[in-house]
Amino acid sequence: MPSANEVQLANPVFEIDQPEEFSQFLLTNPREIAFYLQLLAKQRSIVTVYLDDGRHFFLSSIVAVDLSENLILLDPSHTEESNLAALAASRITLVATLDRVKMQVRLSNLKKLTYQGQNTLSSNMPGLLLRLQRREFFRLEPPLSHPIQCKLATTKSDGSTQTFELTLSDISGGGVSLIAAVEQAANFPRDSLFQDCRLEIPGEGVIQVNLRVRKTIEISSRNGEHSLRVGCEFVNLSGTKLAFIERYITRIERERKARDTGLSD
Repeated sequence: MPSANEVQLANPVFEIDQPEEFSQFLLTNPREIAFYLQLLAKQRSIVTVYLDDGRHFFLSSIVAVDLSENLILLDPSHTEESNLAALAASRITLVATLDRVKMQVRLSNLKKLTYQGQNTLSSNMPGLLLRLQRREFFRLEPPLSHPIQCKLATTKSDGSTQTFELTLSDISGGGVSLIAAVEQAANFPRDSLFQDCRLEIPGEGVIQVNLRVRKTIEISSRNGEHSLRVGCEFVNLSGTKLAFIERYITRIERERKARDTGLSD
């Protein structure tokens, strides 16, 4: 019988091994990878350590991410048998959940290392991280004091270019809602595609995205003014850009919670 923290199971399926299907969720930027691994370490999130083909695994957590040494450090298993198996494994897959998003990284050649007086299992930093979010994306309304602007353009029938600069009413990992004048409705027909739109996100920077219009709704404010809400989805959004957007959403949500609980500076 396997111990409580070492389990045998049929070969599991790892999405990180299916880049054709999950390419949009894969991160290769070292800074992005370090950011999410450091969040896992800070929150002491439970990490499942799968060995080789994945039929054996144990539970752990990330002790630290040491960027100066390019190392990720894990809590060892409670059983020496599992630790020996981990040290002998040629392939290690870490699976965790952060803010309801599934994450996977692949490590190799674990070694014993004493880190700040603590016994750990260490490996070089991974070069690939999968962030898989299948659920409905959480939509955030940007702060009114720091709105997000979107610059987009379309080609008119006479060949000239018409540009728009619109404010976002909300943003998620799946798309955005833009606020336009009601008389501009003809410029945003359903399924129209706007390429290389510029999102200027306060505190983060500027990214270019492709937007496809999914619906338009006329709305009215409390003072009776009418405007047009243009709901758009991202098209072919890369994993790095998705992480960029979700990092902003996470930051704003944490700032709001801190203010609500009186913990902000």
